[in-house]
Amino acid sequence: MTPRAFLILLVTTGLCISSLQAKLSLNPLNWFSGSGDSASAEIVPAKQIMENEATFLLEKGREKFERGQYYTANRLFKKIAKKYPLTQAAGKARFLSARIYMQRGKFVHAHDRLQEIVFNNPDYPNFEKVISAQFQCATALMEGARSRILFIFPGFRQYGEAMKQFEFVVANAPYSDYAPLALMNIALIAEKENEPELAIDALDRLINYYPQSILAADAYYHLAKTFSDLVKSHEYDQGSTRQAISYYEDFLALFPENPNVGEVEANLAQMENLLAGSRLELGNFFYLYRNNNTAALTFYNEAITIAPESEAADEARERIKNIEAGVRPVTRSKLLRKLLLAD
Repeated sequence: MTPRAFLILLVTTGLCISSLQAKLSLNPLNWFSGSGDSASAEIVPAKQIMENEATFLLEKGREKFERGQYYTANRLFKKIAKKYPLTQAAGKARFLSARIYMQRGKFVHAHDRLQEIVFNNPDYPNFEKVISAQFQCATALMEGARSRILFIFPGFRQYGEAMKQFEFVVANAPYSDYAPLALMNIALIAEKENEPELAIDALDRLINYYPQSILAADAYYHLAKTFSDLVKSHEYDQGSTRQAISYYEDFLALFPENPNVGEVEANLAQMENLLAGSRLELGNFFYLYRNNNTAALTFYNEAITIAPESEAADEARERIKNIEAGVRPVTRSKLLRKLLLAD
């Protein structure tokens, strides 16, 4: 190669390299190492474009909503939520869509739209309104609101769905004023539906998590009442009887000025009598049928301690006197045998 040709080659190569460098400097995204600032400069406008498009559709939907064209408005709101789910406009669209469903009595659909805000738009500016609307949906179902089948026939009552929605309120806003109210409503529905375990669970959470709530006194009362309702007789459900006594005693200790004190004292006395009766029965078993005076004395004394003014306590005192006097018990089988021999 001649010196002249070599010089031309060098100049041409240098021009190509300079041109390539200029192109790369104008579009840094072509570099694999990239620049974080330049990359974000490309991404941010894209997000803004999506937000602008969603906002445009939201304004159109609001116009339809204000004119009472709810079906068309809801179509636009659902489109925003589907196409631009993470935008601020999507949160507002979901809330307006929920309002439409609430007006139409579709409280399950309304709650679902509101829950989408919690999941997808946690920075929604009016979050307390979302929780309030969810509480309204659950309350409507609790009060017996029913959707329509084929837009004509009323559907079934949805008490289970109401409890589920109240649970969402507690989970979404555990520190709000709605949480203890939601737990109390769960308990009331469960009592109505004859599901005492669910009622006990909700009330127990209420008194443990929200002891300062104005509903705490009612929670103790309903807990005691729920356990007492499980008691069939003095022969069974001793665990439930003890639980009822415990919550009645807690109620009287914590809320001595409550207007329900008189009723609670009467219920407490009834539960204590039942428990004393169960202790008497156990004492009789060991005294009459097992000839075990030590065990019998233990249960007789328990009956007296639990309810000293009860009939069970009086009978227990008589049994203790007999044991101390050395009187042998006459069981029904022995009495029957004596009668047969006498005949």
